[in-house]
Amino acid sequence: MELVNDKNETMGRINDLSSLFDDTGVINEEGGTTFIYGDAGMGKTLLIQKLLNMWAKGESYSDIKFFFSFSFRRFVLSNANTQLSLKDLLFRYNCHPDNDPEEVFRYILRFPETVMFTFDGFDEMQSSFGLNNIPEVSLPTDTAHPLALLIHLLSGKLLKTSRKVLTARTGCQVPGKFVRKRIMLRGFATESLMEYTNLFFREPSIQTCILNQLEANHNISSLCSIPLFCWIIFKSFEHFHFRNKSHTFSSSSVTLTDIFLLIIEVYLNSSNRGTTRSQAETYKKGREILLLVGKLAYSGMDNSAFLFDYDTITSLNIPEQYLQLGFFRTVKNYDGCGGNSSFEFFHVILQSFFTALFLVIDSGTSTTELLKYFGHCAYSPQQKFLPKLMMCVWAKKQKQADPFANNDHLQFINLFLCGLLSKPKQVLLEHLVPPSVLKVKRKALKQQLFRSVKFHLKHLPRSCFMGYNCVHALTHFIWMARCVCETQSEKVGKYVAKGICADYIKLSFCGASSSDCGAISFLLNQYQKEIALELDNNNINDYGVKELIPCFRKLTVVRLSVNQITDEGVRILAEELTKYKIIIYLGLYKNLITDNGAKHVAHIILGCPLLQQLKLGYNQFTGVGGREIAEALQRNTSLCEVGMWGNRIGDEGAQAFAEAIRNHSCLEVLSLACNEITAVGGKYIADALQHNTSIKTLWLTENSITDEATESFAEMLKVNKTLKQLWLNKNNITNYGANILAEALGYNTNLEEICLHNNPLNLDKKEPFQMDSRIRT
Repeated sequence: MELVNDKNETMGRINDLSSLFDDTGVINEEGGTTFIYGDAGMGKTLLIQKLLNMWAKGESYSDIKFFFSFSFRRFVLSNANTQLSLKDLLFRYNCHPDNDPEEVFRYILRFPETVMFTFDGFDEMQSSFGLNNIPEVSLPTDTAHPLALLIHLLSGKLLKTSRKVLTARTGCQVPGKFVRKRIMLRGFATESLMEYTNLFFREPSIQTCILNQLEANHNISSLCSIPLFCWIIFKSFEHFHFRNKSHTFSSSSVTLTDIFLLIIEVYLNSSNRGTTRSQAETYKKGREILLLVGKLAYSGMDNSAFLFDYDTITSLNIPEQYLQLGFFRTVKNYDGCGGNSSFEFFHVILQSFFTALFLVIDSGTSTTELLKYFGHCAYSPQQKFLPKLMMCVWAKKQKQADPFANNDHLQFINLFLCGLLSKPKQVLLEHLVPPSVLKVKRKALKQQLFRSVKFHLKHLPRSCFMGYNCVHALTHFIWMARCVCETQSEKVGKYVAKGICADYIKLSFCGASSSDCGAISFLLNQYQKEIALELDNNNINDYGVKELIPCFRKLTVVRLSVNQITDEGVRILAEELTKYKIIIYLGLYKNLITDNGAKHVAHIILGCPLLQQLKLGYNQFTGVGGREIAEALQRNTSLCEVGMWGNRIGDEGAQAFAEAIRNHSCLEVLSLACNEITAVGGKYIADALQHNTSIKTLWLTENSITDEATESFAEMLKVNKTLKQLWLNKNNITNYGANILAEALGYNTNLEEICLHNNPLNLDKKEPFQMDSRIRT
């Protein structure tokens, strides 16, 4: 879990659920809701359950007396004319108090700070319900639609000081005035996955076996970074391990479709009372089950219906025993009347899989129906260039966008269609649908993939960056890459790659995970030329770096800043980038690289003769790591810009960088800002600059440099004719030091500015440094 500010910048990790409501990371003091978001399968609902469990056991939140948990999904079946009071919402639709309800409700109104609410799945609120036309509820005794009451609880109009947790999928727009803190679920990093492995498999021998397989299979390990998929894979392994002690996930091309086919196989075989069949036999025998369950899944997709009442089940003639196979879980209705329960798939992604399976194996489904979700998910700023099937503007770009619209479940349908209609699945599916029908659907899907990618990048806005033709492809490109990768066809990949009409693909802030890197790598590896790739501010971690290995031979720009990459990820980068030696820009800003990783960074600096820009700010380098990097820089003859902002290299590191730049021939920009450098380190750097003839910009912002060092900088300014900008913001320089610098500027006509903002300067009286316009205060 990571705290995120209102600019989507990470503010550090949260390791304890008890800190959800503390003052760390607050972005809006007026908001009363902790907003938790993440992609499908990251564990949002499980977090709610864990929170409830901790409270019920008395492990946390001892000051909370009442805990009310709501799911937006379960109000989808509510009648539009339903009107109820807040008391009904709490007691009839949640739980009934043991004591007098009136007395309990009066207590809640008097002490709302003793109440905690959780609201799961804001993105699953029914689409017809908008935030702009909610009826006003002035008093707790007023009646309104249940969803209106939930919104008023979130906004604080009802029970203002109660504690509230709201979850939604990534991309769901939540009004900022509701939100006090924002928390993003990142999934499993390397150490988290190892810990989960040890919890799931208690036997050391099995733990070792699993970890060895994850190490050997990058695709599986990257899928395991998403907790839901990890649980599915581990359950599948557990099932086959105890049935067949030698079973492994040995294939490097295992896809998400393979995993879900395995789930279905296990469930269908469990219904056969222990009878074990081959996968093909199992699916052939279970065709009727698959069709009926698939039809139910498909019936709910168009209206984003994830909950099915008993009448819907009955109308589709689904036998009772099919509901007990494990695909569904029962949901108690919020009607307080004890009526028949409703049903939902155990996860929305399983519903997406069954929808795709139905569209493939139902002979009556046309190719238009098969492909319609590509149209629902397509995005282009210039619709007029798209075929009619793709005439759909992305919800975020619409003037009246549905704030609850989230089409990830539709994108997963497209993904599973690509997997099911791929050539490797043909043998299995021919038992379920005539080969002639399958052939027509496969051909139509391939053509749709070609059209989608061809038109997507062509009509996106682009810019020039570092001489590259840069396009910000956004999330839709990642989904298309996933679909292409799911086909496991190099032929499809090569054709689609011809539609990449840019040499710089920007995918920052797209929520890309490590498994997405495998899809991106699969597609870019088929591209015929060198290309630049930007993946800043995502969630790829070390597994994602491993997934990118196949395409490093094509990448001239690699930007992986703010991605939880550790020393292991840098080791992989060093090994691969020095193999091909084409990298010119490497961005690793704000990751988790330590002094142990500095030697790998040094290896990159020395082994990549074309490298021009290196960004290493906000990692965990101390003086030891700083010296390792500086010594490599000293022997490098290509770097023109190095960023070390926000580390802790101190005076030891400053001395090493001073030695590196003393006679460096090409370095033009160096940032050592926010690095705990004192006057001692400042002197080292200033003395070195007396001999340097290449550096034009030097950042020493936010250190501890005092007047003592300004004398050395003054001596440097008298002889250095190259330096253009010297940034000394947020240090400890007084009027005395500023005047020394001002005097030295009389000997230097080349320097354009010295920045002294946020130093302890007295600007009330006229001083010499205030007379020089090149000194910015």
